[in-house]
Amino acid sequence: MKRILFVVAMFGAGLVGAEETWRFLLLADWHSAEKYTQSEKNPEWLAEAVAEDIATVAMFKKNYGGELILMPGDSNGGHWDTPKFIKNNFPGATPEESVLEAGRLCYSGMMDAFREGGYSTLIMAVGDHEMGDNPWPAGSAVSRCQPQFRESFAKEFNFNPDGGRFLYEKPIGAAASQPLGTKHENTSYAYRHKNVLFVTVDVFHQEHPDKNIGDEGSVTGTVVGDHLEWLDHVLAEARKDASIKHILVQSHLPVIYPVRKVNSSGMLMDDGVENPFWKTLRKYKVDIYFAGEVHANTVTKDPESDLIQLVSRGNFFNNFQTLDISDDRIEAVCYDQKVGTKTSEGDYAVSGRLVIDKSDSVARIEGEGELALLDPVDRHFHFDFEEKLPLWTHPIMGLSGREKKEDAKTLRGVTCKELIPNRGAFGKHYSALTANVELVDGLRGKAGRFGPDSRMGVFAMGPLHGNRAVSYALWIRTTSTGNEILINTATIWGHELKKFFNLHLDDGAPAVVVSDSQRLVGEARLNDGRWHHVAAVMPKDGCRLSEVMIYVDGKRVKPLIEGSDLPLRFNQAVRLGFGGLNYSNKAFDALDAKPFVGEMDEISIWTRPLDRAEILALQENADTDRQGGQD
Repeated sequence: MKRILFVVAMFGAGLVGAEETWRFLLLADWHSAEKYTQSEKNPEWLAEAVAEDIATVAMFKKNYGGELILMPGDSNGGHWDTPKFIKNNFPGATPEESVLEAGRLCYSGMMDAFREGGYSTLIMAVGDHEMGDNPWPAGSAVSRCQPQFRESFAKEFNFNPDGGRFLYEKPIGAAASQPLGTKHENTSYAYRHKNVLFVTVDVFHQEHPDKNIGDEGSVTGTVVGDHLEWLDHVLAEARKDASIKHILVQSHLPVIYPVRKVNSSGMLMDDGVENPFWKTLRKYKVDIYFAGEVHANTVTKDPESDLIQLVSRGNFFNNFQTLDISDDRIEAVCYDQKVGTKTSEGDYAVSGRLVIDKSDSVARIEGEGELALLDPVDRHFHFDFEEKLPLWTHPIMGLSGREKKEDAKTLRGVTCKELIPNRGAFGKHYSALTANVELVDGLRGKAGRFGPDSRMGVFAMGPLHGNRAVSYALWIRTTSTGNEILINTATIWGHELKKFFNLHLDDGAPAVVVSDSQRLVGEARLNDGRWHHVAAVMPKDGCRLSEVMIYVDGKRVKPLIEGSDLPLRFNQAVRLGFGGLNYSNKAFDALDAKPFVGEMDEISIWTRPLDRAEILALQENADTDRQGGQD
């Protein structure tokens, strides 16, 4: 991607380029407010933790300025309806009573800390944690308590603590600032600040606490009915006002797939860009849609408009963005906390930039680093095995506990101190921790030699999600005869031996394995000691196992299905592994698959179907001598 050319006066103390330019801060998924539920108990550790929050917020105000903070959800833990939480905090309370009291303490404490640090305006959307955390099983307490979760949040964030009036009640033209008469009337709202209209949307939709309406139970992510009509009216009125130069919308859930994910349940909005909510944003030329949820940064442009989805990370203040606004320009800068520092020390480094320049008839949208635009059709994972790098000098976002050079991470009992870089579009944070993978001469340059004690696993999560299609491709060379794992996507949290999309080699036969009793085996034998190219392709979202296509050396092979033939649907909480189970839950040892023994090269993964021409190009783009010699 071409680097951005721009002039910035200073990224500190709120100083920006032009007099009319102003700034706000973006902090998604802060996740640090749960401590404030203990305000009345006042444990001995609380005062120091609160003081650190205040000191960090004050540092932000001093070093980065900003007139307000935008927060796309998830400030706390939110399991306030559970018997364990009630027993430990409000013995004898009902779940409804517990949620209201915990919310009062949590949100009032959080607001007080941010005000004391220097920010009185926090524009926050509810996240799944503000709604009790997903899933929401039909008939459960967390499903039943949705009104109380909303009430406790809105009372502290969106109402004046003195007079009790709604803080954002000024109409937008002829449109009410709230979707009055709906269950979202106090958690969805529009707010004008200078030349920007901020629209905050509560996208957590429930029809009845006893009715499952999606993968998450009684709650799903969508905007419908009167709530959607209100959004349409607000945006239409905003577009009539020439003094509103930018429209910025936030909720909690990403819409455009794929997105990067770190330690997240990875909930997305229903139906992606086909959701009426997204089509409404597109219709009224919204500039940016802000989301959180996935604890990682991804910037994507809508395929049919200039609408930008900016999904960001703010976990415990270790990542945040500044946004500088003028009439014809929006500039976002991403900052990462340096490893081994306290947030209040202010030791952050610029890790990405995004510019939206609307000064000409055609907008210029360019990004770099953490905020580079992701192309959904690109190759997101690519491991070429050309080098290994020290883990210490190449930090991976979210990988905790690396404060000393000698620190390392363990994958299934093996210590990993190095990584194999990801050359794909998902970037460096999807590099693979590795140990005992030897770099040897391969088809083009180096390949990876694997044995029983080899480890190669990606800490960041994905790319599997729901019924979305994926494609795998790689080169292998082996003489092994066992059932061995080439690519593993078994979940890191659950115990059910299903809802994954693995690629195995069973006595030389390529096999797509989706559960402990369902797999598709290609009629080929590849354990002849020669290099072979293998690809597995889902031809469409939600295809059946029998529809998956297996290619060997550029040719589609005849498959044999074992087990039932059902539409494929995947667990979202997966970490990729290569040559073994790596990160996945110990329960998956029951798959009775062994680590791969042999060589692999040019591992690639897409979040879309590959066509045959692409398969042929991959197969042909290597040394014609597939005996393992160098170029």
